[in-house]
Amino acid sequence: MIYTCTLNPSLDYYMEFEGDLKNSQTNRSNLEYYEAGGKGINVSIVLNNLMVPSKAFGFLGGFTKQFFIDLLLKYEYIQPRFTYIDGHTRINLKLKGKQEIDLNANGPSITVENMHSLIKKLEVVDKGDIFVFAGNAHEYLLDEVELMIKDISSRNVKVVLDTNTTIIKKCLKFNPYLIRPNIKEIEEILNIKIDMDNLENLFEPLDKLYSLGAQNIIVQLGEKGAIFKCKEGIYYTDVIQQGEIINTVGTNDSIVAGFIMNSLRTIDVVDSFKFASCCGFATYYSKGLATREKVNELYNRVKAIKLK
Repeated sequence: MIYTCTLNPSLDYYMEFEGDLKNSQTNRSNLEYYEAGGKGINVSIVLNNLMVPSKAFGFLGGFTKQFFIDLLLKYEYIQPRFTYIDGHTRINLKLKGKQEIDLNANGPSITVENMHSLIKKLEVVDKGDIFVFAGNAHEYLLDEVELMIKDISSRNVKVVLDTNTTIIKKCLKFNPYLIRPNIKEIEEILNIKIDMDNLENLFEPLDKLYSLGAQNIIVQLGEKGAIFKCKEGIYYTDVIQQGEIINTVGTNDSIVAGFIMNSLRTIDVVDSFKFASCCGFATYYSKGLATREKVNELYNRVKAIKLK
């Protein structure tokens, strides 16, 4: 089973506009809709679109709690398993015109007792499962999160981390199956500066992260594609051009979901990287998150090129 965990999920309120948003004026939207959001939630949604079941853990509370769960229940392959808290689940605004503007709330306070309740629920995660910890955690919870990751890793579970750099840095010693940092996060983890004029400048940092314990590392490079480090070496996928990019929300979460999904049917991690890249590109060129049809359409066009 695949388990996703999002400590600070969000109810995302999308508003779409024609043209530019204008300052100091009333901007009236053409379309409004809600989606259940948060990095781990997005991973579960893309897995659902790929017809892969997952159980979604995390914290929900307040007047938006049931509405959030109702939004998830429209997905056949997602099983909500949330822990309820006193605070209110945050509501984020996603404004889409010619430009995109995200207004993200900080979210509710989570107590140590709340964390212990969540950790108790996660005792069901066992050998052979995949556990995805995605999204930020409050600084005061980092020790609790580290202990949670340590405990789950000790059960021979494949752990995927797409979260605070502090958590990734602390948990590399637990040999996570996959991490998905960006360039800035790699710089913070390794306390270095990376010149991105040349992809080769990433080779040494990726090798270092691998030596510190990460089994697989994917770095999304925006319009430059994606790069991957595994035991076989370093690989690259270029962006597939399909006109104007429509959506950037959830691209990295789609990559994580694609890698996980493909790893269930093959031990070839390079092919899983290729499939993950297709999922990221599929989200780029879709109004929402990647769908199975869009991924399959792109799969034969994407090549994983060995760089080292």
